[in-house]
Amino acid sequence: MKRIRFLFFALLLCVAPLACSAARPAEAQDADATAAPAATAEAVTVEPTATAVLAASTEFAVTSEGISNGVLGEAYGAHGDQKTRGIPSRSFPLAFANAPEGTACFALSVIDPDGGNWVHWLAVNLPVQNLAENTSIDLAESLIQGKNDFGQIGYGGPTPPSGTHTYVITVYALSALVSLENGFSLKQFNAAIENNVLASAELTGDYTK
Repeated sequence: MKRIRFLFFALLLCVAPLACSAARPAEAQDADATAAPAATAEAVTVEPTATAVLAASTEFAVTSEGISNGVLGEAYGAHGDQKTRGIPSRSFPLAFANAPEGTACFALSVIDPDGGNWVHWLAVNLPVQNLAENTSIDLAESLIQGKNDFGQIGYGGPTPPSGTHTYVITVYALSALVSLENGFSLKQFNAAIENNVLASAELTGDYTK
């Protein structure tokens, strides 16, 4: 009997460690099951970088490479080399954009309000295209130009008596050609275009004595 009891206790001693070792994975599994789930990455909304977009204007506009930072180039006024009977005669270039539908021609005026609305250039029935530098002389035979306040037909550049004057360039998109002849006055110019203006655009340039 004693021998049987001894064998029984010896068997228990051998089986107990195996039972303990088998229980450990289950305990670990239970611990894993009750552990907090791993944090998931939060959805991040990325705001797009603001981009300045300059929308192309649809308005009728006039620009000139002869005007830089609001200043008319010296070549187009008293400091220039080209003169006709002592008056500056090299006209500045002009570029036009977004002429209205139905534009038949352009008309333009260059006036000096600081000089008592002195007339420097008047022209009508200009083709719907840009004007190159010195157009007033180079294309004189194909243009219809008014008389400036220097008493000459065509462009007469700035000759401010003192200080700085601001010259106003106004371009008109006309719905029809006008009936004027070379040498017309500002009054005749205004009357001829009055009922034909589809749009107008303005540009200014300073010139200093």
